[in-house]
Amino acid sequence: MNTETLAGYCIEGLMLVTLLAGCADQQSTDGDPGFADGQGASGQGTAQAGTASGNQQQDGAQQALLGLLQIRQEQCQSGNQLACDALPEFPGHSRQLAQLSQGCQAGDGQACTSYRNLSESIFTAYSESAAVMRNGAAAMAQMDAWRAQMNRNADASLANLRAQGAAGQAAHEARQQSYDSMNQAWQAGQESSDRTQGRTIDSIYGGTTMDGGGVQTRVPYGETGYTDGNGNVVTVPHGGTAPDGWQPMRETYAVPE
Repeated sequence: MNTETLAGYCIEGLMLVTLLAGCADQQSTDGDPGFADGQGASGQGTAQAGTASGNQQQDGAQQALLGLLQIRQEQCQSGNQLACDALPEFPGHSRQLAQLSQGCQAGDGQACTSYRNLSESIFTAYSESAAVMRNGAAAMAQMDAWRAQMNRNADASLANLRAQGAAGQAAHEARQQSYDSMNQAWQAGQESSDRTQGRTIDSIYGGTTMDGGGVQTRVPYGETGYTDGNGNVVTVPHGGTAPDGWQPMRETYAVPE
């Protein structure tokens, strides 16, 4: 392979500047016409040695380049503009690898050296990018785990607040029921006290306080009061017959059934 062709490979290799290491093997070939002659025999040996592993390395380098392409595509989809800008360059990188591989297999020692350096640059770029992606994935997983934990904590706090609210409401209702029972007991006690006092007064006056039809009066013992609903009251001995249309009055201080 002549120096012009190799220089062309290295110029195309500069497209990897954002991804790879570049072409380091070009630096001593230009300006030294005796380099090719002086390296002729050793170049043949290098080519033979390089060809032995060239096929395996080519496959590995192409696979690494494909892996690097997939990483750049993922980075581009994530909004990395530099990765998006680099995507159109990958076909050229693949062609450069294939051309250098063919030159090496044809016995060109310099092509073998350039191919080896380019492959190593691809492997390095792929390894470093894969590590970055793994670290990013780990950080994202850690962030997702932290966010999930925060959500669980928030849900637990909300559930605790709801439980406290429900417990507080239940306690309030229990207190209210207790107050109602106390009020009812107090009211029942007052009514019993009023009935006792009323019956005591009735016993003093020898009669039974009765009410009905909006009227209240004391009826002598042994008699029942009746009212016509107009404020008039008559008393009839127990067992007697009341006037037609008159309604019996009830004892005011009778114990409720």
